[in-house]
Amino acid sequence: MKETAELSVEQLNYILSLTKTATAVHVGEDATIKFANKAMLNIWGKDNQVIGKTLAQALPELEGQPFIEMFARVWREGITISGSDTAADLMINGETKTFYFDFEYRAVKDSNNNVIAILHTATDVTERYLNRRELKEAVQNRELLQREQSLNEELASSNEELNAINEELSKSREDLFVMNRDLEQRVEERVKAFAESEERFRSMAENTDILIAVGNETGKKFYFNKAWTKLTGRTSKQLIDSGWEDLMDERDSEEYKSVQLGAYQKRVSYSNEFRLRGVDGKVHWMLKKGTPRFLSDGTFAGYISSCVDITQRKEDEQLLQDLNEELATSNEELAAVNEELAATNEELEKSFNELVISERRFRTLIRQAPVAICVIRAQDLMITDVNDAYLELVGKERIELEDHTIWDAVAEAAEGYAPVLQNVIDTGIPFHAREHEVTLIRKGVPERIFIDFVYEPLRGLSGEIISVMVVGNDVTDKVIARHSIEDSEERNRLAVEAAEIGTYDYSYETDTLTTGGRFNLIFGVANGVRREEIIQMYHPDDVDLSPAAHEAAKNDGKLFYETRFQKADGSLRWARFHGKIYYHNNGQPKRILGTVLDITAYKKLQQQKDDFISIASHELKTPITSLKASLQLLQRMKDNSSPHFPKLIEQSARSMNKISELVEDLLNVTRMQEGLVQLNKENFTIAQMLDDCCTHVRQLGTYELIVEGDRNLQVIADEHRLEQVVVNFVNNAIKYAPNENKIFLTVEDLGDTAKVSVRDTGPGIAKEKLPHLFERYFRADPSGAQVSGLGLGLYISADIIERHKGKIGVDSEEGKGSTFWFIIPKA
Repeated sequence: MKETAELSVEQLNYILSLTKTATAVHVGEDATIKFANKAMLNIWGKDNQVIGKTLAQALPELEGQPFIEMFARVWREGITISGSDTAADLMINGETKTFYFDFEYRAVKDSNNNVIAILHTATDVTERYLNRRELKEAVQNRELLQREQSLNEELASSNEELNAINEELSKSREDLFVMNRDLEQRVEERVKAFAESEERFRSMAENTDILIAVGNETGKKFYFNKAWTKLTGRTSKQLIDSGWEDLMDERDSEEYKSVQLGAYQKRVSYSNEFRLRGVDGKVHWMLKKGTPRFLSDGTFAGYISSCVDITQRKEDEQLLQDLNEELATSNEELAAVNEELAATNEELEKSFNELVISERRFRTLIRQAPVAICVIRAQDLMITDVNDAYLELVGKERIELEDHTIWDAVAEAAEGYAPVLQNVIDTGIPFHAREHEVTLIRKGVPERIFIDFVYEPLRGLSGEIISVMVVGNDVTDKVIARHSIEDSEERNRLAVEAAEIGTYDYSYETDTLTTGGRFNLIFGVANGVRREEIIQMYHPDDVDLSPAAHEAAKNDGKLFYETRFQKADGSLRWARFHGKIYYHNNGQPKRILGTVLDITAYKKLQQQKDDFISIASHELKTPITSLKASLQLLQRMKDNSSPHFPKLIEQSARSMNKISELVEDLLNVTRMQEGLVQLNKENFTIAQMLDDCCTHVRQLGTYELIVEGDRNLQVIADEHRLEQVVVNFVNNAIKYAPNENKIFLTVEDLGDTAKVSVRDTGPGIAKEKLPHLFERYFRADPSGAQVSGLGLGLYISADIIERHKGKIGVDSEEGKGSTFWFIIPKA
């Protein structure tokens, strides 16, 4: 099977360059650019010359913006930072312009959870952002116009009623007092409704993690929510009285003041990022957005920051106080009926305007929020407010949600989340969901998406749950991207494990070695091992290989060497090291990433091959030399008859037989490897086969072959192949017990199987050599000083018995002889 090749760095860069999504790869806390595709270079307005530069060097206009610090934080903490509709000032063709992006900085980690790179993706959404903002402003203007028309109609109606009341006042002063009490009651009801509206807003603001602050038209802040207190450690009153600007990093102060001043002068939205030291002593980066607020008559009323708009609490309290004073004045001036009614009507109109403004602020907060928001009435689950982001999230039109219950509008989610929503209403405990997988019918098509969302209960003045605010965010792209990276990392891990390759990461700067699990298993060490400890395990002749290889690698950045090392159990092993060096910008080596492979078996096979070549050369040389000498003598004496002819011919025949045996052994091994060995099974008597075999031994007259056991036992097998096995057993007995003259051949009936043994009474075989006797090329006497042969006989015998689905083995004890045996099925 063809092995799957690993992708090189160049291949990975080429693949990434093909994607249309703007993509870059950075390393280091300074975000050095290692790769950027064409789409990313177009966004930056740069060319390939930025490759190898830090982000600050490549894009100096980012100084004072939060992105460089974001990269540093991702590198240090190994996290992912992303954003949507995020403003960035870039220098394009010599001109600084503001663009808006959806972006993600993702830490890429190795198998040891170390950050090795930052994957940077970005999408230019400037056109989408500006279109959305213009659309929202158009919708707001349309609503303001409709409100104004409705108010004018109500005022005209009120004036007509006032004229009628003035006519009736002349008839009865008592009716006037009744009317006054009714008006006071209506004012109180309007004030109560105004307070409830502010309470709803405050409940939402105080229970969110977003930092919210509200200022008036002079820039003075009059409200901070709990999130500000949690971050700065200052109470709301301290923040209102003293502010928080002294906690800002002085490097950001000038730009912050400039941006805010410019926005105030133009009465436009602004966005700014800065560093802030919190109560925990840490420096926090903050993204601040400000949106201007305008009254119904177009008067500028101040700013709400972080895209959250709340009621101007202090100004509203002052307005309520003024209203009470005016109502008191109205009661004291009842003598002048017409003036009192006019004053009361004026106060009523002011109160109504404030209630309208409060309601508009609350709805504007929802509509302008950067996340999906839907407000659900607790009593009947009716949707009371929903912004465009929520409509986009669920894939519905506004007409499908407004004036509908939530589960009528989003019926596909009712089964899983209706009980959860009801529990929030019943208990008042918020529900937070992270990366929940949901199938929604979006624009008529089922889609599986991942959402982060919150069910946040909103309480009324008396503490009861009056509504539930749903705040959500579509994180499908982020989840899918993370899953893709996790799958890729898992495939890489499985590939490394399947290849039994160990991995390591060595830092030249800190002299620290980080190792993988397979590395530790190869060397028998644990995590945290030092490089010096590994080198100390090397064979004394190999201790200089590592420094020499590292020195040589400085030329081309690639490391390679093979070394012997001794494990704790005393075993000597071989290891092969590969590595690649990574450098700093100044050319100094920073770290080396590499692999290690245990090649002990490979080295052993190499040694066996070398031994086999040496033995085969020696074994073939002896009979060929003898044959050559005999033929030369015969050549010289061919014309003269000599009594030595028969002896020379016999000697030549023996040499040829020896060569034939060696060649036959080699051919048998080749047939075995190619699957060409076929068994011709037939019924025969084992004892008869033993009596007929080994004629070459019996003819010598030196050895006595004694057949013992069941002489009638029959089997169905390949007689010729089994005879070959017995001959190999007998030849081994003769080779390794040359001074003994008796060899015992035993036949045993074991029920369904038959056992054949060949026993000698020679010196026996060392215990440590027994497990290797049936391996290819193995010889009990590797020097070849005592015996001849290629070390293939027992290997071939083991294959023959295995093809009979039998077993083969040896029992031996030094000084007591050896017994070679095999067991095969009878049929």
